[in-house]
Amino acid sequence: MNQYLKADASTAVDIALTYGLLQRTETGGLTHCPLMLSPVPITNLLIAQLESLAQPLALLMHRVANNLEFLIEQLQFTAASDEYTGFLLSLAIEEKRRQDTLRFSITRSDYFMKQQGEGLRQVEFNTVAASYIGLSQKITEFHQTWGNRCHETWDLLPNKPIEVIADAFVEVINEYGVSDGCVLFIVQANERNIFDQRLLEIALIQRGMRVVRASLEAIGEQGELRNGNLVFNGEIAAISYFRAGYRPDEFESKTARQGRQLISHSTTISVPDLPTHLAGTKKIQQVLTSPEVLKLFLDEEDTALVKSAFAGIYTLDTPIEFAGKTMLASEAAILQPEQFVLKPQREGGGFNLYGEDIRQCLTNIQPQERNAYILMERLYPPKSLGWGLRNGEIWQGEVVHEIGQFGVLMARGDEVLTNQAAGYLVRTKLYDMNEGGISGGYGHLNSLLKKGFEVMSNE
Repeated sequence: MNQYLKADASTAVDIALTYGLLQRTETGGLTHCPLMLSPVPITNLLIAQLESLAQPLALLMHRVANNLEFLIEQLQFTAASDEYTGFLLSLAIEEKRRQDTLRFSITRSDYFMKQQGEGLRQVEFNTVAASYIGLSQKITEFHQTWGNRCHETWDLLPNKPIEVIADAFVEVINEYGVSDGCVLFIVQANERNIFDQRLLEIALIQRGMRVVRASLEAIGEQGELRNGNLVFNGEIAAISYFRAGYRPDEFESKTARQGRQLISHSTTISVPDLPTHLAGTKKIQQVLTSPEVLKLFLDEEDTALVKSAFAGIYTLDTPIEFAGKTMLASEAAILQPEQFVLKPQREGGGFNLYGEDIRQCLTNIQPQERNAYILMERLYPPKSLGWGLRNGEIWQGEVVHEIGQFGVLMARGDEVLTNQAAGYLVRTKLYDMNEGGISGGYGHLNSLLKKGFEVMSNE
């Protein structure tokens, strides 16, 4: 029996709670986060690729966001099909962002490993509410202790996203130039992943910053503009950090929409701003898989680097070569849905369609809805044996891993002031699960182990 299964589950829970690996239950209580007891072995080659992609991808998103005309051209049909995207795009056009406005973005690019660990393939690029900054650092600290307890000598890849990102906030506040400005966390009600946010909040407070938390509805009700500044509860919001606002249902009320409009009309530095939020849409991810489009924003070397990590992504009406024939991507997905993932323009996990659900959706989809979806090549990463902890119990099973690289970028117009990698997130799930979100109940927090490894065959 493996040492993980020999271990006392209650001890694992105690250590996890001691490190702050917490989340709210659906009823408001406290429990430990789902987590892995076995970290993910990763080669130096993959570590180098992960870190080398961070800066060019962040620069790509920044330059796309700086080109509002490009965003309008590419998103006009999606906006017509999807009310939420249309609302954000109309706000971005209305905003008329000044060229020298300060931009601050916190992003996360997510990857699967290729078979036999031969490289990384991008799953998506997150430009809004990139979560698990806090808990991803804590799971690495947990594994340092857990490895010692299991008599393992683990050389874990260092992971300090809280420190890197909190320091970036300080830099941005100084650039903003208002000494008494606060950081406004824009949050959802009844947030289960609250402790991940609190860890960053504490780091900001330790650096001398004021932090205020509010929902979009509260901002719509109580916020105001004073000399262009966003003021909430008497405090100027130097930075408005979005951990909400990425789902259509958050804008069902008029007050919430007013709150979002108030933010966009103010001088507050939004994380992300509207163009950066839109640059992270599924449609833009699909457009950027074209080398011709990539070359509009990156030099030849960076174009080749990021293109090597892209999976195939198509509109429903893109002609592709499939099964020895030329057909529309939607026809290929109906023919062999297991080869694709159907993605609507939604963030936050749980919205993608797989297998027979793809066939049913595409068979019945209305013409006006087609631009609200993209089809992505389904990636099948290598599986391995893993040991996890969920609901106080240790389990064993075949798992796969999704690796995210955090990044921070600060720029003024075309001038990039800061662009750096900021740590990583690993989410591990059972091999036969489609989704991998931790808050959604699918994935488990994990960390990276610097070591060569063998994988199990998917055959």
